[in-house]
Amino acid sequence: MKPIRFLVLFCCLLSTRLVAQDPHFSQYFTSPMTLNPALTGNKVDDWRLALNARSQWWGDAIKPYYTVTASLEKSFTTGNSNLGIGGSVLSDQSNGGILKNNYFSFSAAYHLALDPAAHHLLSAGLTGTYANRILDASKFLYQSQLGSMGFQRDLPANDAVNLQKNSYLDVSAGMSYSYNNEHYGLSAGAALFHVAKPKEGAYNSMEYNIPRKVNAQLGGWINTGGNNELHVSSIAEFQGGNSIYTLGGVYKIGMDDGLLHSINLGLWERFGDALYPYFGIETARWMAGITYDYVQSGLKNYQSVQSMELSFVWQFGKRNTSGTRSGVLNY
Repeated sequence: MKPIRFLVLFCCLLSTRLVAQDPHFSQYFTSPMTLNPALTGNKVDDWRLALNARSQWWGDAIKPYYTVTASLEKSFTTGNSNLGIGGSVLSDQSNGGILKNNYFSFSAAYHLALDPAAHHLLSAGLTGTYANRILDASKFLYQSQLGSMGFQRDLPANDAVNLQKNSYLDVSAGMSYSYNNEHYGLSAGAALFHVAKPKEGAYNSMEYNIPRKVNAQLGGWINTGGNNELHVSSIAEFQGGNSIYTLGGVYKIGMDDGLLHSINLGLWERFGDALYPYFGIETARWMAGITYDYVQSGLKNYQSVQSMELSFVWQFGKRNTSGTRSGVLNY
């Protein structure tokens, strides 16, 4: 029906505003390459595998937003400095999979030690991405398919929709500085995404330029006694006239155990959006964590605004023998 087609067209026109924010994770510290290309291979002994899955504002019938990513990083040591390379796959789905965005990325970063003990590190990184966007017309519902038993997808739609499958190449870049010793550490970084402002579209030949995204990170940690550590971090992101500010931290309770390294308890505030607690367990080789968003925006007045995120990080291969501080997480 023409009204349905007009609605699809209208929604795609609105997408020039809606896409002003890239997918993001509450547990950004377990997905370093989506945060800053310069973090690729940072704190990696040999190999690191990371998985994140986020279900946002889920409802009874469909998942409004579902995002999952997997990344694999490798570190090559050259003295006290090291080269990190990595690849990642990110899939972002909305409206129960009607709209899908897929990103395939390759990153490289060099971490230059500025002193013999490698306390000071200066990092720079680049990421190349192949992206595609697909609207799945088979999941659309049309007025002609509405019957006494509800919508029946096997009935003819009588209104073919011509949808465009878009793909593009993209480049991102970032820099980072960190200082670490046995008692405390500091870090700061910045990244620029969508450097060339690639074109994207969803309906027929309609296209728009993806706005650039800039983010800045600032964090630190301190040994609070024994095996306990306090980690704090903050992020500011700007894209397409929108902004996101996040502030929080994790307290790592050291465990005197042959297997369990620490229990991690955290709390973050994504201002104007959500407050989310974090719980994780960490060993010398792997970490698993979970967050749950308590929505604070106007969406809390509606049903089904729960958001949950799971993460898993695993270091494998050779162990760190350089004497520099390493770990599973990028706080």
